[in-house]
Amino acid sequence: MNLIRSIYKTKNLTNNGIFIVVCGLVLLIIGYFIPDVESGNIRQQIYTLNGFNTKHNDHTELSDFYQSIKKNNGFLVLGTSETTSLNGGNYYDFLNNDKEIKGNRFSILAGAGRTCGIHIPLLLHHQTEVDSLKIIYFINPVYWRTDLCDVSVEYWNRYSNYKMCTDFNLPPKERDDFLKPIIAYTYKLDLFSKSTQYLEQIMRSARRNYFHKLRYNMYPEEYPSQFHFLYSTKTDYTADKQFGVPNMESIDTTWNILKTFKDKNWFKPINKASNYRYEELVSFIKLCKSLDIQSTFIVGPYNERFISQFDPNSVADYKSTTQNIKQLLMDYNATFIDASDISNVVGAFNDHQHHSSYGAFLIYRKIKSQLYGKESL
Repeated sequence: MNLIRSIYKTKNLTNNGIFIVVCGLVLLIIGYFIPDVESGNIRQQIYTLNGFNTKHNDHTELSDFYQSIKKNNGFLVLGTSETTSLNGGNYYDFLNNDKEIKGNRFSILAGAGRTCGIHIPLLLHHQTEVDSLKIIYFINPVYWRTDLCDVSVEYWNRYSNYKMCTDFNLPPKERDDFLKPIIAYTYKLDLFSKSTQYLEQIMRSARRNYFHKLRYNMYPEEYPSQFHFLYSTKTDYTADKQFGVPNMESIDTTWNILKTFKDKNWFKPINKASNYRYEELVSFIKLCKSLDIQSTFIVGPYNERFISQFDPNSVADYKSTTQNIKQLLMDYNATFIDASDISNVVGAFNDHQHHSSYGAFLIYRKIKSQLYGKESL
């Protein structure tokens, strides 16, 4: 009992607290002197990255990701939710596993709301690594609709952070050309959100000094284990009887959706008053040209049959918006693949806005034809 009383004396607790704080500060300071892992030693092409790597701009991982694609003469595919995984394969899966395509593989960064503007901070932070990088960006016209047409703080917070979006020292002309989407995002953040994100980035950086820098300097052979690589083995999608054909038994041909899709009221009309998505696309195009990125854009389809059933009056706006996107790409002399003619194809969609694996097959054929000058199997 006397021992416990002596330990828990106010003076002892104060001294212990001071000791802990001082040790913590010493470790924090020492951590900044731990050298980062040297990038550039990854030879195999990395398929995709952990979302935290991109959200916090983990420099070494991002550098190795971009460089691994360039070293292997690969492509980086960017897109929103339509570019995530699909049962039966998505268009980049078919490209990766096409035996006629030799010398190119396709890495991806995709997710709901991950539009082109969200990639701008990363590209600006890695200008040397992305120089001459080959990018394919999938444009989904549904992002011009009423509930998606403006900057989304929720999506930006998911894939990016305030500190990463403000660490730029650009001339006024480049700020006007490249940073409009970023400024639109940061303008919507209140002081508490900015402070929280800034502090989160600083704390994560301090933590990485030990859990990343120290760890991989001590055990460099473990560093590649955090990545998901593209392997040489290819899947034979052509062996699947559903490859290249719609599964008509599961499709509601009137609405052009899977029979299991019930949430038809998700549909929203185009917002013709908002210019944010056009401005975002222009900023991305200009940045790609400035950084010598070899960009190819896919103008994706919209589910025209669904729209015709739900709100026939909205079809014209989807058509005109898609045409506006194509005209914008032509105005800026951007290379693009027009997949909008798939919009009315039966079986090309799973729901009101996402293409099916059959739709992905049709998109894959167009990409292969334009990039390689040959039709798909």
